[in-house]
Amino acid sequence: MVLIYSKDVDDFVNQVIDCLDTEFIRFSESDKIEIDKMEFSNEINSYLINTMYQKDIEFEKLKSIWFNGGGLISYGDQYEDNCYEVLNDAYLLQKPVYKLGKRTSEFEFNRLDVMLEAKQQGFKIPHTLITGNKEKLKNFFDLYRSKNGIISKRILDNYLYSDEEHNYNFNLTFPITQEILDEVPNEFAISLFQERIIADFEIRVIYIDGIFYAACIYNFDNDIDYRTKLRSMENLRIIPFQLPSSIENMLDKVFKKFNMNYGSADLMYSNDEYYFLEINPTGQVSFINNACNFYIEKTLAAKLKDGK
Repeated sequence: MVLIYSKDVDDFVNQVIDCLDTEFIRFSESDKIEIDKMEFSNEINSYLINTMYQKDIEFEKLKSIWFNGGGLISYGDQYEDNCYEVLNDAYLLQKPVYKLGKRTSEFEFNRLDVMLEAKQQGFKIPHTLITGNKEKLKNFFDLYRSKNGIISKRILDNYLYSDEEHNYNFNLTFPITQEILDEVPNEFAISLFQERIIADFEIRVIYIDGIFYAACIYNFDNDIDYRTKLRSMENLRIIPFQLPSSIENMLDKVFKKFNMNYGSADLMYSNDEYYFLEINPTGQVSFINNACNFYIEKTLAAKLKDGK
């Protein structure tokens, strides 16, 4: 049996399931479960759960697990949700079966960790400033005013933030303009800023157990974040790309440094240099997979079925 953690909506997960010719169970973000029993002794190991669709699922039968987002929700309150997460993680993380990806509780890195490790491995990185001080931001802005300007992106992987007055979406990268700078208070929440690099093309890399699937993305409108155009695909071209072996070796070392066997990486190619941007442990796969006819779902389904 295969266990799949996923977001509620994920086309790539659906594609993998279509190729998965074996018993499976899927935990999505809003699916509720019930722990029927966890029983352990010197003679017995048993962990039974019930879902909205299945009863008496025995997790001792698990052969492989794919962590790709998602989580657990009980039928109780927040306290019981937390208990479920702790108990389930304690069981699954020690279970000696094939695991692809990592649970959120296992993440051993953040955006700065990964960028500095990539630099250590030999990648170029964008000039980066992390500050909450307007004067330091202004100096950084002035440094690149006559070049390509600067951008801002989120530090954490949380997409949304709310306060008493507003909801904020941190999903997309955006430029820092003079108008924004004028409105910024003297002190503000710690934020990440980078020089803007005008790329010849961007590269999305899918990494599965040491195997690389790479695509170059040509953004003919030169927008800062091409993800805003993935629905229309207007002036956007995505084609397969063969990474040089030296770049694959450096990326492989970055993934292994953080004990990751699944995820995606974003690079830029500019002026004959490869720039490392970030790693996403549950990054978007389907748009690359579909555009390039990689059929990654078949490879991943086979790994999960075989447990290796």
